Amino acid sequence: MRRYCKDGIDDDLGLTWVKENNSCVWSQDLTTGDPLLCVAGQPPNIKVLNVRTGKLVKTLIGHGKEINDLAVSPLSPAILASASMDYTVRFWSLNAAHEQQPCMLICGGEGHKEGLLTLAFHPSGRYLLTGGMDCVVNLWTIPGLPNDVSGTDKPTIIHYPHFSSSAVHTDFVDWSDQLSTPTRLKLLTTGSVDWYHDLILSKCANENMIVLWRIEGFDSSSPPPSSNSAPTTHEFRPTRSAFGGTYQRLLQFEALETTPFYMRFSLFCQPEKRPILVIGNEKSKVFFWDLQSLEEWAETSKDDDDNNDNRFKIPRAKKGIARKILSKQRESSIASTTTTTTNTGSSVGPHSLLHSTSRNAADENREGSSRARQKFAVDDPFRTLIPHRTQVVPRVTFASRQVAWSVGGEWMVVVGDQGMIALFTRPI
Repeated sequence: MRRYCKDGIDDDLGLTWVKENNSCVWSQDLTTGDPLLCVAGQPPNIKVLNVRTGKLVKTLIGHGKEINDLAVSPLSPAILASASMDYTVRFWSLNAAHEQQPCMLICGGEGHKEGLLTLAFHPSGRYLLTGGMDCVVNLWTIPGLPNDVSGTDKPTIIHYPHFSSSAVHTDFVDWSDQLSTPTRLKLLTTGSVDWYHDLILSKCANENMIVLWRIEGFDSSSPPPSSNSAPTTHEFRPTRSAFGGTYQRLLQFEALETTPFYMRFSLFCQPEKRPILVIGNEKSKVFFWDLQSLEEWAETSKDDDDNNDNRFKIPRAKKGIARKILSKQRESSIASTTTTTTNTGSSVGPHSLLHSTSRNAADENREGSSRARQKFAVDDPFRTLIPHRTQVVPRVTFASRQVAWSVGGEWMVVVGDQGMIALFTRPI
């Protein structure tokens, strides 16, 4: 194997690596199929490495300040987006045809007033979420790329997002999870904003929770809005939207001791697989939520009154696992007979987590457990749902920083302070 080092000079690459590199994503060479690793941080450039040959393919230069996040478009591994402290997002072409002028698109202007910390592509590739130090979450509508100006010195510039809100969070929007499935090479990466189909998961510093919410009127199956419909900043409003509404808070997930800046969650979400939300905290704990169990609990505990119209539905996938979760449930008080199980070990079996979580949701509901409501009830958007399972990494205390899954969900890795790497697996 070729050697990639954290500090100093690598003989194979001829590169000087610095500790400030903070982001990396996988891509793929369109011609050879070789895996490419894109790395960024400080200084504000992106190095693209061919993992098979160990060679530096290219360096992308354009940002004026530190780069904090990278994402590859689900439409093509040749489209790379980067979020920077210079308040902008840049879209880069990794196609050799655009090597001289690789920057295709810049999202900036009136989007953010402070540095960007995170970004996430919608699975359609036509929308991008960004979050930053100004406590703002923006949604940008992305034109078809590459376009007529790709490869020239005049990239497309988008000045206004189609949705912008400073009301969802009260502090730095510092991470979200991200799911991307590039052509021919499927990859999962992490980020503090992310998409769950057309819903949004986001987290900020100092709130100790992950929030699930939606943009009112947003439907990715409809044609993207025109650039002229993006709201401007001439009239100040906490939330501006081109989709005919504001936003709706749906659920909160309790993530205790995750107040520091730059602690990121991850969502495993693949067709025919149970969607799992994960985050690690400051005290070596890793929290899991099985999102499908929320739906199952809602189905088994819904009101007997079929005429109850005071419900709203959260859309799931459009096909395959297309099901819906009911979020308005009975509010009767129920007693607890179950406690949360915390296991100690260096690895966790997500397979057993998935099956035991769904079983416990149904069992606890039949018993009328208040503990079950703390885990699964989705009738109150301001009630925080406690983790379905908590795993403790033994013999060391560290703060988790990022979580990532393998494509099939067989493996999960947590990385954190003190150079800590915790690998989780499940039996097949």
